[in-house]
Amino acid sequence: MTHDTHDATGTADATGGSEGYDRYDGCDTCDTYDTSDTSDTHDTYDVYAFDFDGTLADTADVNTGAVQASLAAHGITVTPAWLNAEPSFTAGQLRRRLALPATALPEDTFVQEARAYWFAHTDRIKPIAAAAGAARTAAGHAALAVVSANYSDIVRHGLEVIGLDDLPWTVVGRDDVARPKPAPDAYLHAARLLGTAPARCLAHEDTDEGITAATRAGMRVIDVRRQPWR
Repeated sequence: MTHDTHDATGTADATGGSEGYDRYDGCDTCDTYDTSDTSDTHDTYDVYAFDFDGTLADTADVNTGAVQASLAAHGITVTPAWLNAEPSFTAGQLRRRLALPATALPEDTFVQEARAYWFAHTDRIKPIAAAAGAARTAAGHAALAVVSANYSDIVRHGLEVIGLDDLPWTVVGRDDVARPKPAPDAYLHAARLLGTAPARCLAHEDTDEGITAATRAGMRVIDVRRQPWR
């Protein structure tokens, strides 16, 4: 394979892997609250569900590095700006954006290479303090779940890295459901595991796909991008 360099002008897949789901366009059902006020606990909810990447933990650096490393193993170089222009973290998304044939960049190989990089660079993962505080406050009166588009073992290890593994999490990753976000499957699965109706769950998300997944599952959502979350 030739060694190509791509910048932010690369061709993008307009669906972003969200075929069949309306993209988030302003969240009328999103809640807001002051994350510094521990008295505001939304105790009408039985479950507090948190996305991992970008909500509980700042993983942008390690995730970008993992994709770059996996592509580099196949002779392809992309810049962080190109990846950030339209985040693409599956082999299929990357093949579409890079106009690669279906036989290029096998999913299993891509995942193995990206995972190897991720586990070797967990020192780059940083906790997001406000989310950690919200989770610890919620743990006093509600069940906790992490609902992620990442793999469940990565999430569990990430919780350990950021010092939240002492909390009683139910973890649902992309490997636990047939369809990852923006499909509602992961959030619905978390509610089933915890024996709770989706309407009694409060989700915390930082992406359009995640908000789409949670709202389609019938949950209310905290859009952490609208909070003093960082």
